Amino acid sequence: MSTESFSTESFSTESFSTEPFSTEPSIAGRRVRDLMVPLARYTRVHRDASLADAFQALRGALSGAGRDDPVSPRDFACLVLDDRDQVIGRLVVWDVLQGLEPQRSRGVDALAMVDGLGAWRQPLANLAAKSRDVRVRDLVHPLDRAETIDAEAPLDEAVHRLVTRRALSLIVTEDRRTVGVLRIVDVFAEVCALIRACEPPTEGPG
Repeated sequence: MSTESFSTESFSTESFSTEPFSTEPSIAGRRVRDLMVPLARYTRVHRDASLADAFQALRGALSGAGRDDPVSPRDFACLVLDDRDQVIGRLVVWDVLQGLEPQRSRGVDALAMVDGLGAWRQPLANLAAKSRDVRVRDLVHPLDRAETIDAEAPLDEAVHRLVTRRALSLIVTEDRRTVGVLRIVDVFAEVCALIRACEPPTEGPG
């Protein structure tokens, strides 16, 4: 609510609810920081790396390599860093696969689609060689403002944005620096836990 539209003259103690605040589990009052994956724990790759490097980074992320918890959620993207280790964008699984297709730098048209299909009919050795020639910087998409959210933003706001945009994640920032990633899979797990916590206790055999 905007503070400009709030007037103390319109405030009435009669309208103030005396009902006690709910103590049921909720995400209200929590911040994005509480649920984000810290930057140091998220998959990263340098912009000068090859497409083959990006494939290996994402393969490790999807397999859970280096994770203490083997059943923890996987990363479906890798963040792209510049020479100052600043995040300049990200690559998702679809980006690295599309990097092997000829139309990656052209508009999508009928000819490009045919060429793209032909790329997958090449011997695998050709695709492997191409993955070593293509650079991550040629594929990365700069981050859009809508893809980022402040670390101190309310968690319920972030959840709403993830749901309405059908996004897999949001890049979390603080003072214009990327500090982590909020993933829809972690939000889903948190909501599942809240639902379970609100379920009525099951009655034992009478």
